[in-house]
Amino acid sequence: MVKEKATGQKRPDHPPPPGAVPDRRLPPGRVVGLTGVGGWHRFPRMQALLPRTVVAIAAALLLAAASAHAARVDQLYSAVVDRSDLSLLGDGADEAGRSREALRRQLMKAALGRVLVRLAGTSQVTSDPMVRDRLIERAPSLAARFQYLDRGGPDGPRIRVRFNPEPVRTGLWETGWPVWGGYRPGVLVWVAQRSGGGLQLVSPDSRPKVFKALNRAAEREALPLLVPLMDSADRHRLSARNLLFEDWQPIEKASARYDADAILILRLSGGSGGARAEWVLHDAEGNRSFTTRGDGVAEAVGAGLRGVLVRLACYYAVFPGEPVTMQAVVDGIPGLDGYARVEQGLGQLAAIEDVTPMRVSGKEARFRFAFQGRPTEAVHLLSLLDLLEPGGRIVAESGDGDADAGAGDEPRLQFTYRP
Repeated sequence: MVKEKATGQKRPDHPPPPGAVPDRRLPPGRVVGLTGVGGWHRFPRMQALLPRTVVAIAAALLLAAASAHAARVDQLYSAVVDRSDLSLLGDGADEAGRSREALRRQLMKAALGRVLVRLAGTSQVTSDPMVRDRLIERAPSLAARFQYLDRGGPDGPRIRVRFNPEPVRTGLWETGWPVWGGYRPGVLVWVAQRSGGGLQLVSPDSRPKVFKALNRAAEREALPLLVPLMDSADRHRLSARNLLFEDWQPIEKASARYDADAILILRLSGGSGGARAEWVLHDAEGNRSFTTRGDGVAEAVGAGLRGVLVRLACYYAVFPGEPVTMQAVVDGIPGLDGYARVEQGLGQLAAIEDVTPMRVSGKEARFRFAFQGRPTEAVHLLSLLDLLEPGGRIVAESGDGDADAGAGDEPRLQFTYRP
């Protein structure tokens, strides 16, 4: 259960599903490597589900992105599920008891549901009838591989499924939902827990169950969660009192050594009524506070990181749109190696296709690319690359006499290279 504190945020003009948290556009610990027993079962590569929808291009571009030091989530389109995950399917979970084959199909649907939640940034996506019909019901045909990790555990078989990214991403856009790709901002979490009447800073050594719950939830939601060392330097700079009163000067000073994009405060308490978790997400966009509860710490923590996913996805997820040609001008590139790194990084971002180098002049390089989304989201997305520092302005090309600049009216994004 999540109790929202006033945030003053709103989603974009795409109407949110009923019950969605009213946030702005913003969704990983790390998503660790997956291991298990048994071999991979391969499926043929699928093509996109539907032709791309044409959506009107936004007329203006707004520059509101801060610097980012993102982590790349490598297993974004993979999920490990067992029978306990069938709740994602709602009424469809009842079909799982008919046969072993039926259970496998339902588990694959639940795995795709997990992936869709990571991409869209909200669990509401799995309740959309169009998503269920066009994606979830077709999960077996969208799978690239599946693997049994455990065939007879207490929750029945446990499988890992990897899906083909292109048809899943395209299908989600075609049903009107945003997609958040594999580059995600690192989130540093400071944890304090009430014990003996007072609030105390805790670490993985002092509260292993708390941090195990955090790691599992971060992996499930594909959030790059950073855990502080909690060494003498951290304890000298920070106290539980700072977290209680949200004293951001010492919090930011203690956090600087970790070079995170966002800071997350977690204050835990509990009693006979269960666990209570108070959260504050702090980044360049401000502070967002909310409270979650659960029968135990794991449940309260899991609900809290789902809330973090929602709030970040409101900013970084890309809504469907007509492909628009744009340019990125990057200044301060030291040489050909840096030039190649920028080109490669652009090509790895979701919603960016056909990256074409245009020219190199001294330490400045210009690239043209097609952005599959709303142009207002392009700066946020490109700023996830550690290599690029937003230049603070956006220019529209309109024939400045430079033949290499390209066609007129191509939005041109300014960046500075960051080694």
